[in-house]
Amino acid sequence: MAQVIEALLVTKGHPFEREPFFETIDAIESPTENTFINWTHVEHPAAEAVLTQEGVAIYDVVVFYDMPGVTFTRQNSPFAISEPTENFKNNFRTLLEQGKPMIFMHHAIASWPTWPEYADWIGGRFHFLPGELRGVKYPGSGYRFRVQQTITVEDPEHPIVQGLGESFPYCDEAYMMPVFEDEVQPLLRSDFTFTADKFRYGGVGFQQHPEGSNLVGWTKKALNSSIAYLQFGHDQVAYRNPYYRRLFANAIVWAAAQGRNLENAA
Repeated sequence: MAQVIEALLVTKGHPFEREPFFETIDAIESPTENTFINWTHVEHPAAEAVLTQEGVAIYDVVVFYDMPGVTFTRQNSPFAISEPTENFKNNFRTLLEQGKPMIFMHHAIASWPTWPEYADWIGGRFHFLPGELRGVKYPGSGYRFRVQQTITVEDPEHPIVQGLGESFPYCDEAYMMPVFEDEVQPLLRSDFTFTADKFRYGGVGFQQHPEGSNLVGWTKKALNSSIAYLQFGHDQVAYRNPYYRRLFANAIVWAAAQGRNLENAA
């Protein structure tokens, strides 16, 4: 019997190559036989009205490829930050308390930099402006485009990494940022060197950033929800990579199963 996974995709807040990205979304196939992914797309700010208990009730998983709370100003101060509304915060927490599975992709880890719990729930944060994270002051994080890397699978038994082998070559943007490694289940590591001298661009003061984590994929629990973060997916070079597509599809199937297991246990 065929199983349909209903996935809600949330975007906006960070520019991306829309046509190649949505071509990839349309082309992603479930690695599980007789399982199909049905996508619904919503952008900010309309997403705030959808990300409620009632609004996501029909979805098995929510995928975030967004970056709310940060604006590229193209002025002397290149970035501006904003706060989520209390209504959004309350609704988001409710979704996690209800156990809604979520996947965060690439730049979504930079979202809502003034909301400490958001970083706790994802497992880290990318800073465009210097900020404090768990009592530690960080300069801006670093990014570097189209880094040739070898990605090593840390947990070969995990469903998200099935079909990838022990390691694989990959080209994508890399982030130098803090990750709460002791609170996540590691899935994927990069062989790139995440030190400031290897990064050409970044947030304000990134040249003084301490060494960042080479962990580029993980899962964790956020309240009652299963969470996955995958650092991949900057541009069409990444979108069209078969490893990216396999990871994305695996993550969708895994997250949906986590939510259904929670429902069955209730």
